[in-house]
Amino acid sequence: MRKFWLIGSLLAVLGTGFVALLVVGVFIVAGNLTGGGAGRATGLAKGSVPAAYQALVQKWGNLCPALTPALLASQLYQESGFNPRARSAAAAEGIAQFIPSTWASHGVDGDKDGVRDVWNPADAIPSAASYDCELASYVKNVPGDQSANMLAAYNAGPDAVIRYGG
Repeated sequence: MRKFWLIGSLLAVLGTGFVALLVVGVFIVAGNLTGGGAGRATGLAKGSVPAAYQALVQKWGNLCPALTPALLASQLYQESGFNPRARSAAAAEGIAQFIPSTWASHGVDGDKDGVRDVWNPADAIPSAASYDCELASYVKNVPGDQSANMLAAYNAGPDAVIRYGG
């Protein structure tokens, strides 16, 4: 039994390290996109977001206080490199890398065409922003930076962020 506890503890530490590395990477990209630190700048640096997605990122990146357009842009860059056809080994799909079960419960029809399509950035970008803000509300009482906790929750789930205290 102790062997399983030790393995579980090691996996938890490694998983937490991965999430921390991902969050740090997103904040570095956010800072580089805007010239600001920790993703707090509200504008987008020229050329930092493909022209096809700039208006969507600017509009939806202001959905809640924990999110900025620069932070949303850096998240999309980190998740898919702005590739709307991206697919991961973990079955995550589209520009925002939603797994099918998360998309089923959190995907929105951002372009109001009657279809929620994970492969359509006009749906996936608003869905990522909406999901980010929902996650931010789940982890709002967790110690630490609200945006960092939100991004960790996007990748590891809000329960993990709450359990490990940020």
